Amino acid sequence: MHPQLTLTLEDVMDAEYTGKDITTDVVEITDTACGSDITCVEAYSTGEADYYRFRTHAAATEHESTLDDGFRVNYFVMDFAGKDSSVNDQLFAMQVLAGMWNDYEGDFPAR
Repeated sequence: MHPQLTLTLEDVMDAEYTGKDITTDVVEITDTACGSDITCVEAYSTGEADYYRFRTHAAATEHESTLDDGFRVNYFVMDFAGKDSSVNDQLFAMQVLAGMWNDYEGDFPAR
């Protein structure tokens, strides 16, 4: 089993971070967000982004490709559409999510 597959969005939302809190106004939206349109297994909305967790990298990549303003790392996708937090806070949120694994070597989208 891929070790990152066991990490949940609940873990991400509950994690303790040093510095500014980048998961503000957390609301679980799994029941309304995940279904036939978005095949996620877990979803949360925060002041910074909507977060989605998928069963496969392919499903996460597919969903991220449909977004105008999104970010994907492993099984997770962040959607920034409609969020009014600062670009810096959103960048920090991406860095924190990507930093949960020591193997992330990608870039962060210029926004």
